Amino acid sequence: MSDPQAIGNTGYLTELDIRAFLRDTKPEANVLLDDYEYSNEEMRQAMTMAVDTWNDTPPDIIRYTVETFPYRRILLLGAVANLMTMAGMLYRRNRLQYKISGGVIDEQNKAAEYDRAAAEIAAQFTAMLRQKKTELNIDMGWGTDG
Repeated sequence: MSDPQAIGNTGYLTELDIRAFLRDTKPEANVLLDDYEYSNEEMRQAMTMAVDTWNDTPPDIIRYTVETFPYRRILLLGAVANLMTMAGMLYRRNRLQYKISGGVIDEQNKAAEYDRAAAEIAAQFTAMLRQKKTELNIDMGWGTDG
């Protein structure tokens, strides 16, 4: 019997699925943080923002909530892009470079990398969202073979 909490074992996207995609499954693996990079609340907010983007993007075909959103991959990409954007904002806000004898400490200088990753993933999210909305719009207007 399979574990109901296992990654990808449900019909909907879970925080565990997002953690697996981000490789954020073990706090001890995040050497500098010694914690998860994202809280469950942040992941939930990121998923809500992705669904809001779906609902706010024309054409207004079908409106969803996080619980009813049927396209796992689209939701995953949207949530991850939002999380990376949120992290980039945090790193930008908390950046403080300081010098010590023999070097410079700048451990919060990660905003550019997070922004770049967020932009790449957001582009995939937007492309998939538009493709799916176009498909649904055509199906609603012309019907489907099937």
